[in-house]
Amino acid sequence: MTRFLNSFQPDPRLKSRRYGAVPRRHWLAAGWVMAVVVLLAMAGCATIPTHGPVGKSDPLTPRNNSVYIDFEQFAPGDGASQESIVRGFIESGTGITDDFQVARQYLAPKLAQSWAPDKSTLVYKDTFSVSPGAEKDTFVLTFDVVSTVDATGVLTPAKEGATESLNMKLVQVDGQWRISEAPDGVGLTQANFETLFSPLALYFYDPTFTYGVPDIRWLVSRSSRTTTTIVKAMLSGPAPYLRGAVVSAFPNGISLERDSVPVNNGLAKVGLSAKALLDTSVKQRQQMHEQLLVTLQKSLNTVTEVQFLADDRQVDMGGATDDLSAMVIDSSVSTAQVALAKNELVTFNGTKAAPIPGMVSVAALAPATPAISYSGKEFAFKSGAGNQIYSVVPGQQPVVAVAGVALTPPSFAPNGWLWSAAGDGSGDVIAINPNDDGKMGPPVLLRVPWLVGQEVSTLRISRDGTRALVISQSNGVSRVSITGIFKSGDVPKELTPPLNLPHTGTPSLGVWTGESSVAVMAPSAADPVTIEILDLARGPQKLDELVGLEWLTAGSGLRNIHAQSAAGYFANVSSSWDLIAKDLRQASFAG
Repeated sequence: MTRFLNSFQPDPRLKSRRYGAVPRRHWLAAGWVMAVVVLLAMAGCATIPTHGPVGKSDPLTPRNNSVYIDFEQFAPGDGASQESIVRGFIESGTGITDDFQVARQYLAPKLAQSWAPDKSTLVYKDTFSVSPGAEKDTFVLTFDVVSTVDATGVLTPAKEGATESLNMKLVQVDGQWRISEAPDGVGLTQANFETLFSPLALYFYDPTFTYGVPDIRWLVSRSSRTTTTIVKAMLSGPAPYLRGAVVSAFPNGISLERDSVPVNNGLAKVGLSAKALLDTSVKQRQQMHEQLLVTLQKSLNTVTEVQFLADDRQVDMGGATDDLSAMVIDSSVSTAQVALAKNELVTFNGTKAAPIPGMVSVAALAPATPAISYSGKEFAFKSGAGNQIYSVVPGQQPVVAVAGVALTPPSFAPNGWLWSAAGDGSGDVIAINPNDDGKMGPPVLLRVPWLVGQEVSTLRISRDGTRALVISQSNGVSRVSITGIFKSGDVPKELTPPLNLPHTGTPSLGVWTGESSVAVMAPSAADPVTIEILDLARGPQKLDELVGLEWLTAGSGLRNIHAQSAAGYFANVSSSWDLIAKDLRQASFAG
């Protein structure tokens, strides 16, 4: 217990109720979050029946109003058959807003009390089959699975054609069939899931507490409990593929004091376990505040400020002079690009190419796939057959930075480290720190178990420096993966088990296009090529095809995609391609 409870003296870490809110920050929401916000702003509290005509939604009153969508529920009928009970139970999985009260009516009393519907969500196609089980009064339900979502909103796409079977047992209760055994969780059709859930970004810090790293979760977004759901998901920590790569300002073990986060006039009051909260420093509380405020503001239109409470009292958040630097969201890249012209490194500003002052000639090294650091001071390129990567700074001779077999194009992290991966199936990933004076630090070799046997063709570091895009192939099948980078200080130690992204075709080349999206393609010198945008929050989207695309890069902003063919260098403008240069090869933005 805190000191003021024991002795009725105020704890210096607690503030009086006159405590003013720390300065508010306003954040521009990303495109997919804006879609959620617009829907929330336009929708009222409506009922969507599964039978009969569709009604109108009520108008939305001021911004602190709770907004949710409910589906009409149908209780079990008198004398309903066993199959009707099983089907009715699954179809009642839309009863989110009242804690599935109708669904529980299909269960025997003991199971109705213990069943945990929020443990998981099975997303399936339009229908499911019900067949008798091996034992009396048992049934097997078979679903064509689209994806599964765990209790914290982490979505795992299913493989094409995947199915899943659930077993249920029935008993008679007062002469009526009821379910006595069933797994926790609910099943939803894809359409119902997309109506009730939305992809929301939880933001965690990179290890330097500079960048905000999005962790996309599928959460019930049209519910009065959405704010509470978001806070609970954040307190549970990052998704598996980000564990070890990102950090949370919230200490381990901290939890909500009550299972509710009320929002009044834009202020979310977050009551946290008192001892864990009061054991944090003022700076850590400021970081917690920043992390949660950014997340809530980008996910909802109902929250403008966050207030932490310990035993219903505000805590010391420091003064104006202690104000924390803002979390950097969706870090941008410079408009300057590096490119090849007549086998030499040049810069390109979108309209004009220019020599790099002080840059020595690299033509004899047969340069390819050039890269430029975020500072614009270091450059790198593959040489010859692609088994060496050179690093070079103006005024000095190129030096070999990485050696290996079938190396991927070089990629700079925001902290200046240079990365590549071997494409020989060894699972080797190499990182090295080129110092400002041109000298190379010791290389770091990572042996990545999940890449052994995979021919890696792309490794690109994200703009927050905590994740990598990895594209690999095995037996003609491409895998597009996002992995976290576990570090000790600045030194990378391992790549986390990946999150694999759904895609079409057999891409081998890719780049980051934003904080949660990448662009991938299968290069071809002669055939039409389609670039596909893969986003952690939505399905794949395709750009208009171009013939003979062999290279791509991306700048800041929505769909700022550039691509190279024998005909020239193109930019995607307003969803169409414009030729912007003819005498350049493999122009690349920083990264």
